[in-house]
Amino acid sequence: MPTTVETVRDALVRARRDHSLIETGSLPVPATLAEGLAAAKAVGEAAGLALAGWKVGIAEDGSPIAGLMPGPWLKPGDVYEGAAGAELRIEIELALRLSRDVPLRPEKPYSRAELLACCDKAYLGIEIVESRLANWFGKVAPPLWMADAMGHGGYLIGPEVEIGLLDDPTQFGCFISLNGVTIYDQPAVHGNGDPMVPFLAWANRKEEGLGPLLAGQIVTTGSLCGGVLSPGKGEVVTKLSPLATIPLTLR
Repeated sequence: MPTTVETVRDALVRARRDHSLIETGSLPVPATLAEGLAAAKAVGEAAGLALAGWKVGIAEDGSPIAGLMPGPWLKPGDVYEGAAGAELRIEIELALRLSRDVPLRPEKPYSRAELLACCDKAYLGIEIVESRLANWFGKVAPPLWMADAMGHGGYLIGPEVEIGLLDDPTQFGCFISLNGVTIYDQPAVHGNGDPMVPFLAWANRKEEGLGPLLAGQIVTTGSLCGGVLSPGKGEVVTKLSPLATIPLTLR
């Protein structure tokens, strides 16, 4: 009889391959966050996903969490193809590129300055959240959310920005429109205050988990606008004012 991890892995790999959705209630729920991350790792291995980058966060219990971002990266003006019936959310974020490996070092936690010294570039990024789980919002147990890479759909890498901008993102404004209609226009705010907090927590995790932090990977530090639901598909304009404007298309 398949284990929970095997059942969840097979369902998520099939959904990725078929560009389809899974009825959430049809899946067993991993017992712990660690088991959810084990399922996510199994999905990546079975689907042959590249370790191109990570989205990082902190769970309600304070545990560091992450989701694989396999690429390929979108660029401004690109089209993102969502699955039929999928709920798409847009997140304006700041991302960092690792210039060197960040090996696991539980006996000597990294400082914020040390971790930033491992990065050579920062970017304005747009994450498209598209879970493989149908009707997921507010209804998915955290371990199952971990298994689905925290709902990662795709990532657009925008213009390069100064790394120092991560020190105070509240100086910016976040704007999103769909087909010319504003759907979000608020000051930037990060759920952890400092966008480096979840990245630092993941770098200082006690076990390797999903995989290593390697030179060349992109790490996105979390949304500055929450997860903004797109009420439909079409032409999207995102802005982190006054830095840059990034267009994309949801189809």
